[in-house]
Amino acid sequence: MPVAFDWSAVITALLLVPVAYATTNVDNLLIMASLGAGPASRRNVILGFLAASAAVLTIISLASFIEDLVPARLLGYLGFVPISIGVYLLFSKTASAGDETSTVTTWPAISLLLFANSGDTVFALGPLFAESSDAARIGLATGFTLIAGLWLLLILTVSSKIAESESLSRLGHWLAPWMMIIVGLYILSDSTTDLV
Repeated sequence: MPVAFDWSAVITALLLVPVAYATTNVDNLLIMASLGAGPASRRNVILGFLAASAAVLTIISLASFIEDLVPARLLGYLGFVPISIGVYLLFSKTASAGDETSTVTTWPAISLLLFANSGDTVFALGPLFAESSDAARIGLATGFTLIAGLWLLLILTVSSKIAESESLSRLGHWLAPWMMIIVGLYILSDSTTDLV
């Protein structure tokens, strides 16, 4: 006799994922809005966000296998990624004020920055994927995809509003590198307490 599909698990997952995603991605919203209003092109923000989201979804889907392969304490070293990008933006800003083609704002660099800052999302949703039924995993993946799409729209809306205001745009240019450095330091310092 075939097993009935568990719709309640799917619906629960669809409701749970947006809350977990939103609470762990407020910092990414601020960073991406600053980048989108500042040194990064809209295209690079979109591609970087989509690539990082696909990588995070893949990792949380495979969480039960990955935690056996990669020691969690090593993931904290991803904090060096946003720190190095932030420092580079600070120095490149003084060296070449009008250079929009900086390698730091390409979509792979943006993707790596977001991925490095998504440890909290992985650790919030990874265990949920690992201990869920197949039906619930469908709901989790669907919920993740939907909320990520809405988050990208929010990022683009906020960054365009910031870019329309000259003073907010200057603030976005100034804030982006500092926010990356702070996020990187947080990832480095917090990983030892979260993962030990």
